[in-house]
Amino acid sequence: MKNRGFTLVELLGVIVILSIIAVITVPLVQRTILENTGEAYNDQVLSFERAARNYTNSDVYNMTRCEPSCSISLKELQEKGYLPSGDIINPKTDEKFDTENVVDITYSGKKFSYNYDTSQDEE
Repeated sequence: MKNRGFTLVELLGVIVILSIIAVITVPLVQRTILENTGEAYNDQVLSFERAARNYTNSDVYNMTRCEPSCSISLKELQEKGYLPSGDIINPKTDEKFDTENVVDITYSGKKFSYNYDTSQDEE
């Protein structure tokens, strides 16, 4: 009668190979996740700035009066329909963005510029 099982050495060999694969892949996966989270956060910030640009474009005449600068909150952008209603989640922290955070709008030389200060999210 022939035994049809694995020997202890074969099982240990498989465990060693799987461990080596895990040691190599886990850091790569973690780094990829962190990079993608950072990119998602940057995309979110860009969407806030685009929403402010669309808001400005909808009423350029009144916006030129806020020279040299003014700001608009994320809440106002949501209420006016330039950002989706509901909670906006920060990809870095998985927490809600504070809707009182603002996008600064600067008007100079017949040109608007938009800046969302990311330090608002570090509080």
